[in-house]
Amino acid sequence: MGSVTVLSNDSIPKVLSDIVANETNHALWLNTLSLLEHLGSRKILLTQSSEETSEMILKHATEEARHALFFKKAARTIRPSFQLGYQNSALVRGTAARIYFAKLDTLVRRSLRKVFPDQKQFTYLAYLYTTTVIEKRAMVVYAAYDEILDRTQSPIRLTNLILEEEGHLSDMSAEMFRLDPNAKERLAALEAEESKIFARFWLQIREFSLN
Repeated sequence: MGSVTVLSNDSIPKVLSDIVANETNHALWLNTLSLLEHLGSRKILLTQSSEETSEMILKHATEEARHALFFKKAARTIRPSFQLGYQNSALVRGTAARIYFAKLDTLVRRSLRKVFPDQKQFTYLAYLYTTTVIEKRAMVVYAAYDEILDRTQSPIRLTNLILEEEGHLSDMSAEMFRLDPNAKERLAALEAEESKIFARFWLQIREFSLN
């Protein structure tokens, strides 16, 4: 893939400001966030549906699906005619968004597979780590995005959604540290690798915002 570009968090507000300034692009961005939340909900249900499915898992999957719906409706708030699904033409760099999610999932599973041979424990920890790393990234993006929405007096706000994501992170952290004695070090290593994957994804978002 070549050299990895280091992404400054300062670049996130700039790119988001450019996107929000264009109503069409803003609607596409909201639909892209909807896609990512939908992918998360679907992944949880696909990997964690069993006789031992807990209330925490059901709550998390339900809230991710509700967040996907929230962003989908928000796109229509920006552009009332917006009625599209998740076609690439209805997204901001849709292929890149899907690749980001898939690569992160693969990264976590590869990291855990050799350490946790028990399939049940491996699957559950993969869910915990993937969710945690994605949602920690989402918190950075959502916080910057919400500030822009507030500054531009947008009818859309992410306050409640961010609070729910914070609750998810608290639940995930408690479980990870209960099950993995090396959770702190493992999570730090995964976050470092995620930052490289995200940087490549965000460069494509930036390119879109400049068009």
